[in-house]
Amino acid sequence: MAYSSRTGKRPDELASKSSHSFLINDEEVQSFLENCEYPKSAEEVELDRSRIIKIQYPEENSIEHIIAMDGGYSTIPVRKTFPSSLITFFQFGEIFLNTEDLNNMSEMPFISRESMSALKDLERSKLVLPTKNVSYNSNITLTHSVRSTIYEYFKKKGDEKNNLLSTTYWLIFNLFDQPEESFNLTICPHCKGKNQDILRANFNSEYTTNCPECNGILYLTDCFRLHEVIDDELGAGGILGYLVNLIEQINIIHTIKYIKETQPKLLDKFFFIKDGPLAFFGQTANMHKHVRKLCNYLFEHHNLFLAGLEKSGAFVEHADEIKNLLEPGEALLLTNKHIYSYILPGDPENTQPYAGTSYYSSKIIFKSRDERVYVITLPVENENIVLNPQKDDFKNLDTILWNIEKLRCDMYDNSIVPVALANKLISLSSHPSSSILEKFAKKHTK
Repeated sequence: MAYSSRTGKRPDELASKSSHSFLINDEEVQSFLENCEYPKSAEEVELDRSRIIKIQYPEENSIEHIIAMDGGYSTIPVRKTFPSSLITFFQFGEIFLNTEDLNNMSEMPFISRESMSALKDLERSKLVLPTKNVSYNSNITLTHSVRSTIYEYFKKKGDEKNNLLSTTYWLIFNLFDQPEESFNLTICPHCKGKNQDILRANFNSEYTTNCPECNGILYLTDCFRLHEVIDDELGAGGILGYLVNLIEQINIIHTIKYIKETQPKLLDKFFFIKDGPLAFFGQTANMHKHVRKLCNYLFEHHNLFLAGLEKSGAFVEHADEIKNLLEPGEALLLTNKHIYSYILPGDPENTQPYAGTSYYSSKIIFKSRDERVYVITLPVENENIVLNPQKDDFKNLDTILWNIEKLRCDMYDNSIVPVALANKLISLSSHPSSSILEKFAKKHTK
């Protein structure tokens, strides 16, 4: 790494203008590049026609309400002098739409301001997270400051009896079906003790308990394991993407839990949409098992309309590449063989399902009747389904794809109205949002 100027009296060290020649002329580097393989183009792709299904469009739409969840964040410096300090502002939005309003809008020659306001029923929540060289609420280290901040956000989101903590407790201990007595805490944030069974019975009304070894206070939110990847010196930047993805899905589950406990029959009329795949990543990946159990329970005893839509990444690029190989109204069920042959590096004959340790869903590529292409993840009962998916493995598939087609949006490529609106209303721009938040944070920081 180059030297940087801290005082401004000396210049920053600049990179060499000629060092690239040593790489270009190196035989080992040349040999390495010659042995690399890259994703195949559309001309080289052969679709397995047995994995292509024709959508059977329902005569009537059972969906009456749509809830879309999205989140965004911006990290800003509150102190640029050395050592620098960073905090991160998160904003989450859960947007509520009525399909009747959408249907009425589709028949209008233009969309009025009043019509748009009918769609923007948005519930926002905010989170400020210490990210580097910041302590919060008398916590000594950054790790414990982050733990405390996440716990307090989950405690405050909702009312006293029904907040995100109670939803997390309900989820990880399987209280919706056959309750479990404990969960495994991989690493204690205090003594670093490993693989401890944390008993449900030992949690108090504040959803805290104590480490069996060191007696240190444990938060229920420690089950997400985010403390394991925080470095008190380098910061908590590595957890930001995991955290926003986690909170988006816990918020959806929180809403599902509320509907189930108050008016369970309404689950047949709600369609939940997440921006991004239905999966948990990094240290939070262990949550996918709990959510898979919940989805299976709801499919068996109630119903569930849930989908994740991807806007970018290798799968979206591949879908755009092969869109002419699909007919309008068709969907391709992605198998291990297809994924590792045409999208990601890997063995096409691998018997371990793609993302089996993080996804509680499987992917499909859908081409609508107006020839828009979507990459969608839908909950599946068993992670091994991705090896040999069948249409019947995806619950409510036809209804979900039909509604996604109806939600088309011309603002962006292959976008849908609720996700585009949610992102528009909660995203934080680099300019001017970041500069304004920086001034705001500095004003209120001691």
